[in-house]
Amino acid sequence: MNKRDLDGYKYCLDKAKSNKHKNFYNYLSTSKKISIKNRIDKNLDLKEFLIKTIIGQQISVSAAKSIWENTYPIIKKNKFNENDLKNCGVSNMKQKYIMSVNDYLNKNPQHKSSLKKLSKEELNKIFLPLKGIGPWTINIMQMFYLEDKDIWLPGDLGIQKSFKYFFEDNNMDEIQNLYKPYRTYFCLYLWSGLSFVNKN
Repeated sequence: MNKRDLDGYKYCLDKAKSNKHKNFYNYLSTSKKISIKNRIDKNLDLKEFLIKTIIGQQISVSAAKSIWENTYPIIKKNKFNENDLKNCGVSNMKQKYIMSVNDYLNKNPQHKSSLKKLSKEELNKIFLPLKGIGPWTINIMQMFYLEDKDIWLPGDLGIQKSFKYFFEDNNMDEIQNLYKPYRTYFCLYLWSGLSFVNKN
C-alpha cells in the first residue's frame, strides 16, 4: 500500500461523505483498502498486456486465467500463428484479434514512457483501428499498464451494477465527475463492492 493508494481511498471516502453518498460511504468505511500496484504485472510488455486483456474479454476469470497460462509461453517466444492460439483454447475471433495486435506492435513498437505522455484522443487514434481493441480495452490499459489514477469505465457491466446499487437512480455521469482525479480508485472500489452487492 503506497501513498497514492491511500490518497485514492481517502479521496473517495471524503467525496462520498461530503456528497452524502451514504450507501457508498458506509461500504468504503468498512472495506479493505485497495493497492493498484498489486493488480499490475510489471513483467508484461504492452503486447503481452493487450493480448492478455483480449483473452479475458467476455469470459470468466478462471477461464481467462487458464487460457492465458497456456498462451503466455508462445507469446513470449514471439513466433506463433492462429493454430497455436487455437491449441491454447483461444476462440476463432480472438485469434484474429491477437494476430492483428501482434503484427501491429511488431512493426510499430510503443514504449510506456511515450504512451504516458499521450492524450486519450491520441491513444484512441493509435489503438482503436486494431481489431479487438475498443474503448474498454484502452481504459484498462490506461489503468493497469500506464497506471493512470483517473480513468472512468462507464461501459463496464460490473461498474454499472455496483453503481446502481450504491447510488440508486442518480446520474452516473454527474457523480463520476465528483471523484476526479481519482476515478480509477472509484472504479476499483465499485468493482470490489460487487461481492457486497451480490450478497444483498
